[in-house]
Amino acid sequence: MSNPHFETLDGWEAAAQRIGYRPRVPERTAGHALESLSLFVMDHKMREVPPERRALEAWYGVFSFSQSRPGAAEARRAALETSYGSDPRPAEVQGSEARTYERGPELPPDDPDSPMPAVVVWARDEDFFLVASETLAVEELLVIARSVR
Repeated sequence: MSNPHFETLDGWEAAAQRIGYRPRVPERTAGHALESLSLFVMDHKMREVPPERRALEAWYGVFSFSQSRPGAAEARRAALETSYGSDPRPAEVQGSEARTYERGPELPPDDPDSPMPAVVVWARDEDFFLVASETLAVEELLVIARSVR
C-alpha cells in the first residue's frame, strides 16, 4: 500500500535529482543497510509541498535519518526550539549545536501507541537533520549523526 504523501526514490542519486542538492549520507549506520528512501511531497490536505519544505527520509531498519533544506533560520528553529520529546539535552554534531532526546518509557503491551523514540536533531547552515529510533540509544544515534557527510 503506497502513501500518497511520500514519493519512493531508488537511491541517493535519484534523491539528489529530486531535491535539487546533494543529500547528506551517514557513513556509520550501526550495521544496518539502507532499506528505503522517501520524499515528503504532499501535505495532509494533499497539496504539493514546496521544494524547500520537502523532507528526505532514509530508513535503515532500526532508525530513520531525515533531512531538509528549509533555510538557516527555520533549520535552527526546528533543531533547537522545536520539542521532539521530554528533557532535551545539548550536544554537538560536527561543530553544530544539537539536541538529544532519550527514548520514552516502555508502554504496556496493550497500549496502541509506541514509546517516544530517541532523537538527535541539528542544523548546519540551511540544512536540518534528524536521526530517530525506537530501539537505538541516543549515544548510538550520535555516532550516526556525527558520521553524516
